[in-house]
Amino acid sequence: MKICLSIAPQTMADALRELRRASTCADLVEIRIDGLADLDLKKLLKRPRPNVIITNRRVDEGGKFSGTTAEQFDILSQAIRFGAEYIDVELSWGKRFVQDLLSSCSKTKVICSYHNFQETPRDIRGIYSAMRKTGADILKLCTIANDISDNQKMFNLTRLAKTNRQQVISFCMGEMGQISRILGGKYGSYLTFGSTRSGTCTGVGQFTVEDLKKVFRVHTLTQRTKVFGLVGNPVKYSQGIYYHNRRFTKASMDAVYVNFLVHDLKQFFITFGDQVSGLSITMPFKRDIIPLLDEVAEDAIPLQAVNTVIRRKGKLVGYNTDLPAIASLLRRKTRLKNKQAVVLGTGSTAKTMAYAVVHHGVQTTIVGRSAEKAKALADDLDCQWATVDNLGLIPADILLNGTSVGMAADVPSQRTLVPKRYLHRGMIVFEAVYNPPMTHLLRDAKSAGCTTISGMELFQRQAELQSKLFLECCS
Repeated sequence: MKICLSIAPQTMADALRELRRASTCADLVEIRIDGLADLDLKKLLKRPRPNVIITNRRVDEGGKFSGTTAEQFDILSQAIRFGAEYIDVELSWGKRFVQDLLSSCSKTKVICSYHNFQETPRDIRGIYSAMRKTGADILKLCTIANDISDNQKMFNLTRLAKTNRQQVISFCMGEMGQISRILGGKYGSYLTFGSTRSGTCTGVGQFTVEDLKKVFRVHTLTQRTKVFGLVGNPVKYSQGIYYHNRRFTKASMDAVYVNFLVHDLKQFFITFGDQVSGLSITMPFKRDIIPLLDEVAEDAIPLQAVNTVIRRKGKLVGYNTDLPAIASLLRRKTRLKNKQAVVLGTGSTAKTMAYAVVHHGVQTTIVGRSAEKAKALADDLDCQWATVDNLGLIPADILLNGTSVGMAADVPSQRTLVPKRYLHRGMIVFEAVYNPPMTHLLRDAKSAGCTTISGMELFQRQAELQSKLFLECCS
């Protein structure tokens, strides 16, 4: 799959500067000329330059062109005359408009585009069939993804086009559609679009060209590429895409790791279960995943929490790499015997933290915002419980934060549950949140002279264990 840098310059000077920069970073460049007040196509298309797609989108199509149909035809005809490798024409302009442009093409290829910014229609195949009738060289279908399963509609469409020997560019927009911008090449999509840097995207959910090339290696993906990923909600703050793809690259594995933003876990497995080789599972699905698995590793059964899934011989097997990671990090920092621990939270991460210390003989108290949930977890692990309001009354040598409080997405009023006065020199403070790397809890703990274990340390240790399982699938 080719990588196309998409740019939307405001002046000719900006456009020419971007083209010079793009000569080595992408296979071709889409120039959105509808925002160019001083457009000069002859100058813009003068060589040397990279191969280009000329796109002149109207206002109602997400662009800035407000001229007439005749003016639009004249602009695109000029682009053909001056040697553009591709021009982009919207299906909504009509079959006759597309065919008239095709009749004047010698070497220029015509891309016929369909955009839907509200949904991925059920009848996407019908739209594809209508587009084929235009005779365009390449068909481009871009829709918004309202559910992760919408991407599968695009993958199926791409497979169909391959059997028809029809070149297509097909992907979903938005955060839920990002996987199609990466995995499209596995199914036969002609190209994917990327931006120069974050903040310069021309489409919702677009990656940078650098990430497409270096993180996801989209130009190397084939039908044989194995797919791994993170299932959760949210997922955009995860560092897994960088860690695991780097490991795949280093090991020369034909595999890629992506983020699956999921609302309905059961539907995700119905749609993608047989297409993935391994998964990381994060909140809020570490418990919900268990009924959907064929097997659960013995050490994960008491926790009833799974953060890693591997497909083995057609069966989905669940593991928990958080538990050994937490235990090993704690043992590096302190002796656990005769210690007192407080665990903040009642979710899967908190339960795993609590299980790790309880089973090392540590006197443990679960502290939650919900008394009912705190008591239930404490009863399950045979330890004490309290609510956050009473935290200051509970002595602790070890404090473990198993909540999401402090994450980059959290509001300022929820930066930490722990008063500064509670922290003291010699206390071990273990933070599960790793984005941002330095949370308010960690900052306060360091100021108080505590020994800290960061969420990034936990992420890296459990990811190492997870990666071993992933790499076994690839060997």
